[in-house]
Amino acid sequence: MKKLSFFILFLMFVSAAAYADTNIISKIAVDGLKNVKAKSVTSALTSKKGRVYSAESARNDIRAILDLGYFDNAEMRFDDSTGLLTFTVDEKPFIEKILFKGNKQFSAGKLRSTSTLKEKAFYDMAKFEETKRKILALYKDNGYADAQIEVHPTVNQETNKMTITFLITENNKITVGGVKIEGVIAFTEKKILKQMKTKPKKVFKEEVFLNDLKAIDAFYKNNGFMDFKVVSSTTSFNGERTQMFITVNISEGLKYTLGSVSYAGNEAVSDKDMAKIIKVKKGDEFKQDKITETVQGVYEAYSDKGYLHAAVDPVLDKDEKEQGVVNINLAIKENSVVYVGNIYIDGLVSTKEKVIRREILLKEGQVLAANKVRRSIERIYNLGFIDSAEPQILPTGSPDIMDLVFNVTEGKPGMITAGAGYSSVDYFVGSLQFQHMNLFGLGQKLNLLWEFGARRTNYEIDWTEPWIFNKNASLTLSAYNIDRVRDYLDVSSAYNENRVGVSAKVGPRISDRVSLLFGYTYEYVKIYNIDSSVKQNILAATDLSKDRTSSALAQIVYDSRDYVFDPSRGNRQLLNLQVAGGPLGGNVNYVKSMARSTWFFPTFWKFVLSFNFNLGIIGSYGGQDTVPLYEKFYVGGADTVRGYKYMTEIGPANGGTVMAVMNVEYKFPIVTDKGKTVLQGAFFYDIGGTWDKPENINLSLGTGERNLRSGVGFGIRFATPVFPLRLDWGYGLNHKTGETLQQFYFTIGNVF
Repeated sequence: MKKLSFFILFLMFVSAAAYADTNIISKIAVDGLKNVKAKSVTSALTSKKGRVYSAESARNDIRAILDLGYFDNAEMRFDDSTGLLTFTVDEKPFIEKILFKGNKQFSAGKLRSTSTLKEKAFYDMAKFEETKRKILALYKDNGYADAQIEVHPTVNQETNKMTITFLITENNKITVGGVKIEGVIAFTEKKILKQMKTKPKKVFKEEVFLNDLKAIDAFYKNNGFMDFKVVSSTTSFNGERTQMFITVNISEGLKYTLGSVSYAGNEAVSDKDMAKIIKVKKGDEFKQDKITETVQGVYEAYSDKGYLHAAVDPVLDKDEKEQGVVNINLAIKENSVVYVGNIYIDGLVSTKEKVIRREILLKEGQVLAANKVRRSIERIYNLGFIDSAEPQILPTGSPDIMDLVFNVTEGKPGMITAGAGYSSVDYFVGSLQFQHMNLFGLGQKLNLLWEFGARRTNYEIDWTEPWIFNKNASLTLSAYNIDRVRDYLDVSSAYNENRVGVSAKVGPRISDRVSLLFGYTYEYVKIYNIDSSVKQNILAATDLSKDRTSSALAQIVYDSRDYVFDPSRGNRQLLNLQVAGGPLGGNVNYVKSMARSTWFFPTFWKFVLSFNFNLGIIGSYGGQDTVPLYEKFYVGGADTVRGYKYMTEIGPANGGTVMAVMNVEYKFPIVTDKGKTVLQGAFFYDIGGTWDKPENINLSLGTGERNLRSGVGFGIRFATPVFPLRLDWGYGLNHKTGETLQQFYFTIGNVF
C-alpha cells in the first residue's frame, strides 16, 4: 500500500513538472515583419522568454503591438509542446516617397509641410484623408476653389514600401467678382456690405463668409430687427470661372422697441440689485447684445452668491396690441446654493502648498462664490512667480457640493539680469540684479541690486516674508547705499547726494483689499562735492550737519487692482504719514504726508486707460526752521512730469513743501506671450507742480516758478521676469526760453 501511494505521488510530480515545462515561454517569434525590427515589437511585450505563458498577458501584448501604429492586424499562437510564442502581424506599408505632380502655385516642400502623412513613416488611412483635406483647404484659401486631387498609391509587395503620388489639378484662381444683398430696406446696401470681410477682388473663404453672415445677423439684431434672418445665399461664376458672384437674400422683419422689462423668481438677488444689473429699459431699441449682457450679469450676480445652478431664461413676448413692441421677462430659477467640498492644488513643483492655499479666499464648507474664485486667481498671479492658474469645479456625490481644483504652473522665480541704458538725467547707466520671488518655496522675496553709471551708484538689498510667523502680515528688511549726482538750476553736476540707510516694515492685512504698513528707517545723508558757484545757495537751503534721519512711517492702502504688475482694472488708494526726529532721535525733524489715487479702466481688448493723482506736503517742527533740501518735493523727470529735467525746471530751486501731480496713460499691447503682455506701448499726459508754501499754490499752466507745467509723450514698457523696464520720451508744453523741450528716460519700474 505504501509503495502504491509513493508511485502515485511520483506520477503527480512528473506530470506537474512536465506541465510546468511546456508552459514556460522558450522563444518569442514575430512573423510578417518587413520594415519593422523585431526588437521594436518584443520590447513592447510583457511576455518574455523564460516566463510562464499567460493568455491574458498575450492578449494585452496584441493591444500593445497594435498601439505601436505599425500594423493593421496582429494575432498570437502558443505551442504547448515547444513553448514557442508566435505573433503574426500585418505590417502597414512604409511610405518611402511622397510625390506631387501638377502643382504650380505651391512648391512640393510647402505641400509636404502641409501634409499630415510623412515620408519614412507608416501609412495611416486617417492621416491620408486628413492630408487630402488640408491640401484642398490650402488651395481653396488661396482662391483655387476648383482645385482637384487624385491620389495614386503604389506598394512594392516584396518590400512593402509605398510611393504616394498626389496628382493636382489646380484650375483657375477664383476671386470674388461681386457681392449683392437683396431684401435690404431699412439700411443702404453699402451699410450692410461694410459688415462683411468677403469683398470684391478678394479670395472667397467659406469660413470668412459664414462669419460675415453672422456679422450681418448681429448688426440687424442690435439695431432693432429681432426677426431678421438670412433666407438664402447663392453663388454664380463667369464663363472662365475666374470670378465668383455672391447673392445674399435677407428678410429684415419689423423693427422692435422694448415694452415692459420685468423679471420674476429672484429672492437671493434683491430688486434693487436687479435694477442695477438690467441694461435695458422700456422704450429702448431692441438690441440682442444688451439682452445677452443683462442675462450674463444676472448669472454673475447669482454665481457670486453661490447659485451656480441658477437658470435665467429671457422670454420675448411680442405685444399683441402694439405692433413692433416686444416685452421682456427674465424668468429666474435660482435652484440651490453650492458649497465647497475639498480644495486641491495641482501642479506645484518647488512651491510649498501653503503659499498658494493662503491666497485662496474660499475654505472647505463655505459657499462657492464665483467672485471669490476670480479674486483668488488674481491673488495667486500677484505672487509674481506663477505663469498660469486655472480653476476647475468638479462634481461630487452631492449636487450641492463641488470640489475646487486650482491647476497651477510655476514660472521662473529667480533670475540674474544685467542691463544698460541711457537717460537725460543719469546719462549712461548699467545694472546687475539678482531677484528671487519664491525663496525656499516659501514665497519669500530677495532682491540684490547694483546700479552704476556716470551720475548714479546704487547698492540695495531687500528681503520680504509675506506671512511673518504664518500670520496675515508681511515683513520687509532693507539696506541701501545710493549716491547720485544732482543738478541745481542751470548748473549740471552741482553736488553729490549720498544716502545710506536701513529700514524695517511690517504690513498687516486687514482684508483682501485693505492693508496697513508700519515702518522705521534710519538714514545717513551727506551732500558733498558742491560746485562753488552754487555753494552759498545750497548751504542756505540745508544745514549739512543735520544728516542723520530717524523716521517712522504709517500707511493705509486700499488695492483692488487685478494684476499688480500690469493692472487692467481696479484702483489703488494710498495715504501715509512719515514723522522724523523728535522722540525718534536723529538730527532732522519733519512731518511728511502723501496721498496717491490710481485708477485703471479697460477699454477694448487689452488697451488700458489709467489715471494717477499724487499729492504731498511736508513741514518742519521742533525748532527746525526748514526742511532739508534732500527731503523736499521735486517735480520733473521720469516719475512725475515727463518732458522736464528732474529738480531744475519746475518749482522752486530749493524744492517745494507742497506737491501735486497728475498722470494720464493709455497703454496698449505690442507683443503678448501666453496671455500676458511682454511689450507694450503707452501715450501719456503729465501735469504738476511744486510750491515752497501752500499760499503760493497756482493751478494755472505757465512758465513761472509757481505755475503748473505739463508734458506729453510716448513710451515702451518691457516686462522682464523680475522687473519692468520703461523707455519714455517726453515733450514739455510749458518750457521757458532756452530750456530743452524734450527728454528721454530709461527707468526700472512703473510710473504708478
